Amino acid sequence: MMKTTTAALLAALAFAGCSKKGSGDSAVAAQASEAAAAPAAGSVASNHDQSKKAGVEVAHVDTRKVIRTGRIDLTVASYDESRARLDAMVESAGGYIDSTQVDRRGTVNSAVIVIRVPADAFISMLPGLRQLGDITNETTNAADITAQFVDTEAQLASAQQLEKRLLELATAKNGTLDQVLTVERELARVRGEIESYQGHLKQWSDQVSLSTLTITMSTRSAPVAVAVVEPQSLGSKTSQSFHSSIGTLRDLASWLLVTCVALLPWLLFLVPALLGLQRLARRHRRIPIAIVNPTVPTAPTAQE
Repeated sequence: MMKTTTAALLAALAFAGCSKKGSGDSAVAAQASEAAAAPAAGSVASNHDQSKKAGVEVAHVDTRKVIRTGRIDLTVASYDESRARLDAMVESAGGYIDSTQVDRRGTVNSAVIVIRVPADAFISMLPGLRQLGDITNETTNAADITAQFVDTEAQLASAQQLEKRLLELATAKNGTLDQVLTVERELARVRGEIESYQGHLKQWSDQVSLSTLTITMSTRSAPVAVAVVEPQSLGSKTSQSFHSSIGTLRDLASWLLVTCVALLPWLLFLVPALLGLQRLARRHRRIPIAIVNPTVPTAPTAQE
């Protein structure tokens, strides 16, 4: 009986100890879970804040596709000096000279220079260009092609998906010859559209990333000296008139001499012709009057 009671008491104590230990383990587990959950919550909150900040930053990023162009006409003191400064500005901005046309005529130089600069440096470069000389004309233009760019990208994606399907049909060996030829023709057409879309996107991307600026440079022309004409006196006017008359007579004599020399070859033909005409005129004068006028009656003879 005592053994039974002792065994029951030990069993009760063991059960109580196990229950206490289990509850303690449960509390420890709960605390551990809470401790683990706290950093996780902090991490989630931190990630939320970071994503919120990132969202704000992304919202301010300009995703438009804008093509910027411009033209500036400058009048500079020296073309060589201004051109050297312009080359340095373009190089520092990360651009390059696209084309150049220089016209040198005497002391006045003019040039048409086309430069390509990054879109971010386009606006910041204009104040530096104004320091090269006097601006006579300035024009800037911004063309927004975002809608065309997005539409072309969608058309390109659709055409590429259609190309993929056509390739699957072309590689399949089931179908008649006419069907295979039709698929190949359609595949060639779709590939042509894909190349066209890719070409447009590439060209637009280049124009968006690099702005185009046309610069016309011309140097200032030297001032023209105006000669001051002094009034002439009576003696100078008389002397000038006399010398002018002498010059006119000299010119007339020179003209007559040149004309006579030019007519000498013709005299070889004109002199014999004139002599022949003179002989004919003399013979005509020696003809009798009766022959010239036969109606005049003659006197009767003695026999009649």
